[in-house]
Amino acid sequence: MNNLKPEIIPPDSDVFIDSNIFTYHLLGHKRYRDSVKDFLIKIESGIYTGYINDVIVSEVYHNFIRVKICDKFNIQPVDFTRFIKSNPEAISKVDLSKVTAILSMKNIQLIHGIKIEMVEDNMKRHNLLSSDAIHVSTCKVQNIEYMATNDSDFERVVFLNLWMP
Repeated sequence: MNNLKPEIIPPDSDVFIDSNIFTYHLLGHKRYRDSVKDFLIKIESGIYTGYINDVIVSEVYHNFIRVKICDKFNIQPVDFTRFIKSNPEAISKVDLSKVTAILSMKNIQLIHGIKIEMVEDNMKRHNLLSSDAIHVSTCKVQNIEYMATNDSDFERVVFLNLWMP
């Protein structure tokens, strides 16, 4: 595994994009905002093809909703689940159009279908939690060797080359 600068990823490469990249962009993370924006421009312009799976879609919507609801209703993140179970209508008060737009932007493909037995194998082989093992399985099935992430757990996966903002 290698950590890469974005200009080192060869043009026309397939890149799996972790949820934290989208979340940083959507929420305007001060430290990562510029590097993530530049990376996503490379995806949108076709320099790279981005790939996501159903877990990424779920994580990005969840992260965005959690932050927006905590801000809007002045609640602590630890109280989010309890709050949303008691106030499910709060979800409809969050504008999700930016999330939908970024996840469906040009040159991002949604991948379905992994082999379940690969998930367990990747959990054990790389000491990963299930969602990260699903991402690794997705990359393996699709022969994707590049990942954009800020999650150091993927450093344990030798076949992945990581771009970290």
